[in-house]
Amino acid sequence: MQIERNEIRCFHAVVEAGGFSRAAERLDLSQSAVSQAIANLEHRLGAVLLRRGNPPQLTEAGIRLLRFAETMMNEERETLADIAQIKSGARSTLSLALSPAANARFGVALLKDFSERNPLTRFKVVVAPSREIVYGVSEGRWELGFGPLQHSMPDYFAINACFSETRQLMIAADHPSRDALRRDPQETLRTLPLVTSFLDDIARRPSGDRLRNAFASVWEVSHMDLRLALVAEGKGVTYVSDLVTNIPANLVPIEGLPFSGIDRQVGVYYLKHQPMSQAGARFLALCRERWGV
Repeated sequence: MQIERNEIRCFHAVVEAGGFSRAAERLDLSQSAVSQAIANLEHRLGAVLLRRGNPPQLTEAGIRLLRFAETMMNEERETLADIAQIKSGARSTLSLALSPAANARFGVALLKDFSERNPLTRFKVVVAPSREIVYGVSEGRWELGFGPLQHSMPDYFAINACFSETRQLMIAADHPSRDALRRDPQETLRTLPLVTSFLDDIARRPSGDRLRNAFASVWEVSHMDLRLALVAEGKGVTYVSDLVTNIPANLVPIEGLPFSGIDRQVGVYYLKHQPMSQAGARFLALCRERWGV
């Protein structure tokens, strides 16, 4: 046995309006259609729900069904209201991954501005290594990625470049290998570890593993402040973005190598053929407004 929603709606209207004719007006139905819906409902349940009168009186079975009807009608109203807010972007969720450098320079300002414009929007925001963001957006873990654009971005991404970034290879000024670096930087780097946020599996990197081979080893440390602190203490070298402002005072650039500095565009990207949430569209519009892209 299954209760039909239109019959429940008619039953609820009769009780709430206090009669069949007023319920019919409210539902924009004929009175006979409302009466037939209640009769069908009573027949299906095998119980009298209303004692006919002016107004109709609920039976014990009718009282129990009214509680169910009110719950159903309330849930319907709440669901429709939630859907309306989702459509407007009010109850959407911003699913975003920021690179550490982009977060350091713009994260707080962007999210502050966005939250003030969209106070009911939920946040699912993480800070992750830039290449890991590419994989995460590809796999649907985050709707939007905001960070450096790789040399070979997947063609299924829609990309909005916002500004440029330069990453400079740096070392502690008092590192014992500084003099050797000046004489023979390439050979000296092969004795030092690169402290970086993420170097992916070689099979997933289109250009191969060239950068990894330039160093003695790779230390993957996802937290930017920890990377900077390790290098400031003389534990290897690292790339530092010009977006970062809290660089330890004793870090100095390593010059004279083809990869001493890496220039990248930084932007927002997302899956081209996936429908975008209202929150995602509003964040993208905010970035376009801010950087004129």
